[in-house]
Amino acid sequence: MSAASSADTALTLLGTRPFDTLLVDFRLAGLDGVDLPAAAQRTIPGLNIILMVESIGNAPPAQPLRLRGYPLLTKPLRIEDLTQVWETLPETPRPPEPPPPAADLPGPGFAGLVGASPKMQKIHRLISKVALQRHPVLILGESGTGKELVARAVHTHGPWRDQPFVPVDCGALPPTLIESELFGHVKGAFTGAAQSRQGLLATAGSGTVFLDEIGELPMELQSRLLRALQEHEIRPLGSNERIRFDARIVAATNQDPEAGIKNGSFRRDLFFRINVVTIKMPSLRDRRADIPELVRHFIARLGNEKSVSQVSDEALVCLMGYDWPGNVRELENCIQRAVSLGSGKFIQLHDLPTSMLYRVMSKSPSLQNPLTLQGLEQQAIREALRVAAGDRVRAAKLLGIGKTTIYRKLKEYGIDENEATR
Repeated sequence: MSAASSADTALTLLGTRPFDTLLVDFRLAGLDGVDLPAAAQRTIPGLNIILMVESIGNAPPAQPLRLRGYPLLTKPLRIEDLTQVWETLPETPRPPEPPPPAADLPGPGFAGLVGASPKMQKIHRLISKVALQRHPVLILGESGTGKELVARAVHTHGPWRDQPFVPVDCGALPPTLIESELFGHVKGAFTGAAQSRQGLLATAGSGTVFLDEIGELPMELQSRLLRALQEHEIRPLGSNERIRFDARIVAATNQDPEAGIKNGSFRRDLFFRINVVTIKMPSLRDRRADIPELVRHFIARLGNEKSVSQVSDEALVCLMGYDWPGNVRELENCIQRAVSLGSGKFIQLHDLPTSMLYRVMSKSPSLQNPLTLQGLEQQAIREALRVAAGDRVRAAKLLGIGKTTIYRKLKEYGIDENEATR
């Protein structure tokens, strides 16, 4: 049994696991323009609906919800009345097995990209189409949205999947070595070049080179890369010979390339060369419907370390209400932390980072019902101390707060670290 205080929360919970009956307060049935019973039955076909009203006379006579024949119970609710109505409800039919995904519409989890929201289905379709061609692909999106996963999907779903996939982190390569790393060098090309070395672009053969954060490349390197793409040739440092370059280029950046062109940090001609097909990765806050599936995916992968296998309704609502500035990568780190801190089968609300609880609860008062904000904070501190075996510094790191902050909170709440570990 689960409870929700809003239509959005109820629909979120209905999407996490099977339910057979929904008991709806008449005041929430059409709140904020959401026809909750109808939306719930679209989520779970055959779901039984029971309405609660203050009294039968208080229900508007022309209310469409009542005309549909939903059973009505008056408040205060009596268990015997609910039991009587419950026994007359038809059994919820088992949903049919989903059909296999069509060839042009990959299913959830396609190429490691978890999520079946409309935005992700669009990404799946685009990957399936561009993977069959050799055109350059530019992937845009915030950090943590899964740009490298998309690049790998483009490679593995194409005819050249048996060729190498070579990722290049343009922002991490040392400026003094980046040209040699990309294009290679011959022996004696510079001080320390004791032997010839093949560059990363050449090692890809006919496969794929993934240039992550391409906007971080120095302008002179952008010029050399542009020439390599135009002429399909690369020349190692110190060599007069040119090597054939056949690899497909997939580039990615979390910056705005057009803004880079305006401020002089990104070449306009290189942008036009690599921007044949653009894939824009949505932020996690723009596809919140995928969060429950992502949470289950991470729990299944990380929960083997402990007995954690599920997430509580309150914790899931909190995860759905957070804006996730770090996107999917931040969500994965959050679940990993919750699995490490949690005990028992469920990830609970107090297993989530305190900073997240602050932000979500300031926007969603309904989440403050289980505990006061101070109560949640105390619970999180006690749990962190328990995991850290009373080590306050380690507990502060687990909570993501400073050492002086946890000392102040321990004094404020009167928590004894030895007591918290019992």
